[in-house]
Amino acid sequence: MAEVGIFGGSFNPPHVAHLIVAETVRDQFALDRVLWIPNFSPPHKENGELATPAQRFRMTELAVQDFDGFAISDIEIRRGGTSYTIDTIHALQEKEPQTNFHLIIGSDSLRTFADWHRAEEIAAAVPIIVYKRPGVMSGVVDPVFANSVRFADAPLLELSGSEIRARWRKQRSIRYLVPDAVRRYIRENELYL
Repeated sequence: MAEVGIFGGSFNPPHVAHLIVAETVRDQFALDRVLWIPNFSPPHKENGELATPAQRFRMTELAVQDFDGFAISDIEIRRGGTSYTIDTIHALQEKEPQTNFHLIIGSDSLRTFADWHRAEEIAAAVPIIVYKRPGVMSGVVDPVFANSVRFADAPLLELSGSEIRARWRKQRSIRYLVPDAVRRYIRENELYL
């Protein structure tokens, strides 16, 4: 059975902290691959600064293209509408019944996990791997989900898409914060100005 991490997000843009977390989780939990899934419309975020789904998919594709153990899926973009994690999990399990999937989320998401669409069903369907996010050093686990949650020993990286977008708007460097191919794509497509 293959062991695969589901790493969903807006990836607006994908940055080095995403790469480090994905690789750390892949290594620590002996995952065969991490499947990056840019969402079509995130249920918990405002879309004001959101690049198009196609642009975010392409940036994510560029970010992971040179890394063994990473793959990308357009499953949520093709489905359209609000991207609910449980729908993606069920679709992946149906497509790959011989794969054990694991959901990768940040500690900030764990804090609000009980409010997710069909959260109990998610926790019953897949193990949840949690990595630390700045400002949320440790996740308080709702007892309902405690048996499903495992914590990753990933470095705490204070980097966010909103910070990168703000730097870019101010014409400040984002070199080393995003992969070079992503930085070129942002520049060539005049994103986040």
